[in-house]
Amino acid sequence: MSDIRDFREVTPCLPYRLRVSPRARDVSLRVTVERGLEVVVPRGYDAALVPRVLEHMQGWIRRALDRAEANRRHLAPEPPWRLPTEIALPGIGKQWQVIAKESARASVSIREIEDARLSITGTLGNERACRRALERWLVRQANRELIPPLAALSRELGLRYREAHIRLQRTRWGSCSGRKSISLNAKLLLLPPALVRSVLIHELCHLAEMNHSARFWSLVKRHDPDFRAHRKSLRAAWKLVPPWSRPSISP
Repeated sequence: MSDIRDFREVTPCLPYRLRVSPRARDVSLRVTVERGLEVVVPRGYDAALVPRVLEHMQGWIRRALDRAEANRRHLAPEPPWRLPTEIALPGIGKQWQVIAKESARASVSIREIEDARLSITGTLGNERACRRALERWLVRQANRELIPPLAALSRELGLRYREAHIRLQRTRWGSCSGRKSISLNAKLLLLPPALVRSVLIHELCHLAEMNHSARFWSLVKRHDPDFRAHRKSLRAAWKLVPPWSRPSISP
C-alpha cells in the first residue's frame, strides 16, 4: 500500500500532497480536481528535495492547476434558479430594475415600464415559464438593437446580406449561410460593445469569403484590426452570460 502524507507547508505558494509509493521509481507530479497537486515519490526518497522539484516545475504546475480549477467550476452545480432583480445589457449600455408581480396567470409576461424598470408578471415559481419569458424579451431587444447596426455596418463595409435573424444559440455568437443569411445570437447584448461589433464584422466578411482562409482573415483584419484579441475574449465570453439567460438543465 502507498504511504500518504499531507504537507501543509507552502513551497513556494504551492500547497501539495506527498504520496510515497513502493511502485514508484522516480518523482512524478499529478494535478486533479479532487486532490489538487500531488507529488508521488519512491520509498526512501528525501522529502526535503521536493521543494526544489516544485520550483523547477512551477510553470507546468500552475498551468495544470488553472486547468483543474476551470474543470472544477465547470463541474460545479448551477446555483438554484432565481428571478434576477436587475438586468444589464452591456452591448447597448442599458440596465433595468426587475419588478416581480406574482399572479394566478399560468404564463409569464414581461413589459417595460418607466424609469428603466421591467415588470414580470405571472406564476413566478415556474422556472421554465420565467426563462421562456426572459428569452422572448431578450430576442425582442436584440431585434431592435442588433439588426439596425448590422444593416449600417453592411452598408459601410459594402458587404450586403439578404436577410438577418436573431436566435438563441448555445455555441455560436453568430453565423452566415451560403444564401447570405446572417444569424445573430441574442445573447450578444450581454457582451461588451467591442465584442458585438467584432462578431458583426466577422459574419459580414463571410459574405465575401465563406471560409476561414487567409483571405478571409485578411478581410476581417482590415475592418477589425484587433480581431485576434477579440477572438480570444469571445472564446471566454460565455462566462459573462448571467444565470438567468443560460439554458435550463431540465428538458
